[in-house]
Amino acid sequence: MSEGDELFPVGFVKNFYFCQQIPYINLVLHVFEPETESMVYGRERHLRFHAQYLPRGIRVVRVETDVWLVGRRLGLSGVLDALVHAVFGELVPCELKVSALGRGGAPLKDLVQLTAYAMLVEEVYGKTVKRGVLYYADDGGKHVVYFRDSLRGLVRRAVEAMRRMVETEEPPAARSLDKCAGCWYSRVCWGGPSYEHL
Repeated sequence: MSEGDELFPVGFVKNFYFCQQIPYINLVLHVFEPETESMVYGRERHLRFHAQYLPRGIRVVRVETDVWLVGRRLGLSGVLDALVHAVFGELVPCELKVSALGRGGAPLKDLVQLTAYAMLVEEVYGKTVKRGVLYYADDGGKHVVYFRDSLRGLVRRAVEAMRRMVETEEPPAARSLDKCAGCWYSRVCWGGPSYEHL
């Protein structure tokens, strides 16, 4: 990352793996979804972190909540829901989701988001982060994420792709038609009105 590059919010990395059109619309067209009732509900319902959200085997020394992280080297910033300081100096980033884990496991977008936070924790705290936890409030699901090189590579790939989006202003070729039906951005994306009308 060069000195003049802006820092992307970690949420953009998450959205990149949901649908690449969303970060393009945000970064290049400067169009953002207005706050919806479900967003307000999620924010109001967002839980304070409790140790019982952790799986057995993570022994808590202390917990920081709403941890602001800035990683100039990585090119990201964001607010991590909780950072657990565990025994033996282990740092365990945790994200709380107002949804259900379900049988299919954690979605890629959540895995990559937590990995981005882990990489920020490493940059800020100067310690290797091996694992983190996603807690799903609707069903009490807990998913331990091990931060393998493949997940870290996905974070770097998203940041690089978003930088290219900003530089070239070219929309991404990939689209997720199965996600379009319930997406607010569908009104300005692909089959919606042209960008000049925004």
